[in-house]
Amino acid sequence: MSDERRRASNEDGVSDPPPESGPASPARPVGPAGPASSDSPADPAHPTSPASPADPARSVSPPSPVSPPSPVSPPSPGSPAAPARPVRHRSWPRGRPRPPDPSVAVLWERTEHESRLFATRFAGRLLVLGASLGMILTLILGVPAGTFSSSWWSLIGACALGVAWGTVYLLLPGPAPDPVLKATPALSALLITTPMALNHNNAADGMLLLTWPVLFAAYLLPRRTAYWTLLVVIGCLAVVLAEGTGPGRFTVWVEITASVILTLVVILHVRAQADRLKRVLAQQARTDPLTGLGNRRAFDEAMDREIARHRRTRAPLSLLAVDVDHFKLINDTWGHAAGDETLASLGDLLPRLVRAGDVIGRIGGEEFGVLMPDCGHAQALARADSLRAEVSAVSGTWAHKVTVSVGVATLPDSASTMTDLVIAADLALYAAKESGRDRIRAAPDRS
Repeated sequence: MSDERRRASNEDGVSDPPPESGPASPARPVGPAGPASSDSPADPAHPTSPASPADPARSVSPPSPVSPPSPVSPPSPGSPAAPARPVRHRSWPRGRPRPPDPSVAVLWERTEHESRLFATRFAGRLLVLGASLGMILTLILGVPAGTFSSSWWSLIGACALGVAWGTVYLLLPGPAPDPVLKATPALSALLITTPMALNHNNAADGMLLLTWPVLFAAYLLPRRTAYWTLLVVIGCLAVVLAEGTGPGRFTVWVEITASVILTLVVILHVRAQADRLKRVLAQQARTDPLTGLGNRRAFDEAMDREIARHRRTRAPLSLLAVDVDHFKLINDTWGHAAGDETLASLGDLLPRLVRAGDVIGRIGGEEFGVLMPDCGHAQALARADSLRAEVSAVSGTWAHKVTVSVGVATLPDSASTMTDLVIAADLALYAAKESGRDRIRAAPDRS
């Protein structure tokens, strides 16, 4: 029969005639055969469910040509092997996912160790740059007392010490000790001030070098450290003022002191704004905007933490894979706005159905994950069934009632690694869907 005749007969509700080479048989979806659950009603939204030959309505209504065949449950032990199960593409992959590209917020975030290492390297560069510049100017211009005088040697010695100090910071394999790092801006201010005071010099360019320690402390060190660094720098400026002999030195001192204070205030304000922005971006990078739950990134990070904790304590860890039944039907019938409203309602309901220490996230389109630390297999099954029943009951008051299917897997009962745990929970969810939906299924015990 041609495609046009076949399509016309299907639209009229008449099944195709049986092939001439074989006996007549009732029309049913083309797909792998397999046993059906005896306690599960046929799913009208999925026409690939097995139909009874005695049902004339089912026997003369073939499935829609665009509906793919639904896979079936694995055969029980001792039964004939069923055909290979078709590949089902899910939003939750069956293996450990490739880490996504880091967002801007993640790139900005640093651990305390990384922050101290960055501050150490930055301090080393500032010391080497400032000391090298001072040494070059001293060699080229000399000092009023003359080249190779005591003043000249004091400047050269201070610059050489600054270069050596900065080089040590650059060569350290890790960050400088915390007390040393916090004292660095104050000590560098003293290093700048000492030759200036010995030479009785109040040159504005030399005094401006004292703004560098303040900038470093204000942007890279704690706020309290920045404040007492400012006090040390103001004291150093006062020493230069007292030991200087040039005209107008008091005016220069007032101008530079005011500039240093204003610089500190501005940098601290900009830093506070940047910190707030980073916190907001970090929150947004880990939050699903529709449901308000953690997104896939946040859920994977929580899973990594809990897996590491499980390895230390050997406490059980359960994973629930929750999927909304017939969600595509809601989108297709009432529109995507209705689907978004349903997901938002689930995002508000699901956190109230789990414990305070559990982690819940939206890991796919209509899929949710619940990570349950210190929860054994039997307890996880009970909580999964309670969650399923509550969703079915509460959603009855919504514009569109929904049910969920839940797959349950537990470490170490169902899997030994995080990848195996995800696969086991996904296969259990698949079995729950296959058995009729609005059900829970557990991953088999490894033993």
